[in-house]
Amino acid sequence: MCIPRWSRAAEPQAQVTTANRIGLPRSQQELPPPPPVPHPLVPAMQLAGESYVFLRDQVSDYSCGIVKQERIDGRLKPMEFISAKVRHQRVVNGRQAQRASIYLRFLGPEDMADREVLWVEGTNGGKMVVRRGGTRFQYLTLELDPAGDAALQYSRYPTSESGMINMVRKLIDVGTADMQYGECEVEIFEDVKVDNRPCKCVQVVHPRRRSVFLFNVVRIFIDNEFPVPVRYEAYDWPVSDSEPPPLIEEYTFRNIRLNVGFSDSEFQRNYSEYKFRPR
Repeated sequence: MCIPRWSRAAEPQAQVTTANRIGLPRSQQELPPPPPVPHPLVPAMQLAGESYVFLRDQVSDYSCGIVKQERIDGRLKPMEFISAKVRHQRVVNGRQAQRASIYLRFLGPEDMADREVLWVEGTNGGKMVVRRGGTRFQYLTLELDPAGDAALQYSRYPTSESGMINMVRKLIDVGTADMQYGECEVEIFEDVKVDNRPCKCVQVVHPRRRSVFLFNVVRIFIDNEFPVPVRYEAYDWPVSDSEPPPLIEEYTFRNIRLNVGFSDSEFQRNYSEYKFRPR
């Protein structure tokens, strides 16, 4: 099955796209036509719902490699390579048994290599711990608000909202908003591979730029063995018919290991394998 991919040789400075656009008031002339019944997004939303329930109920933690590229303030950033440990929040008998936690170590590019990021829900005043890494001041360790300007100059989303379950939750939110309207084309490709793992690919296209839509094209690749997203890519509308759609963001989750059983110590800044400066 052939899924089109677009060259990025010429990178137009596309309009920055954010989730905030969903909540803004719209005049009627800006809105797409009413939704068809049934809406073409229904099968895609069912797959997303199954993925979310699996991650919520069957996955306590996981490790993976992340390949990430994002457009921030209109500019496409270099591709980043990250090793990740993630724990999901777990509630047992109404009590929190495990806090949502994330540890990231950057493998590249060179100016970010060996950067470390640690965030644990409900600790450290909500701040994440960051060791700069890279080629200058690599041992500089800071405590930053994940949603603050200093952190978001490097990422489209707060670290506290990273990971597969948060990605699927956001996709469900966006899909729910999109189902209020028409102008939505959906295809599901069954015979697709990501890193040689069999997947299905859900492709959603909004052919016309509308203020209520966040993207021109989105593709979500879901693993066949376990219903988890292994790749996500989103494209903005091209600036002209002769231009390819510019990339907004893409994330690939590689070498996923589910339910590793991480210890609490692996989400503490003084863990022996980490290089954060002590307080």
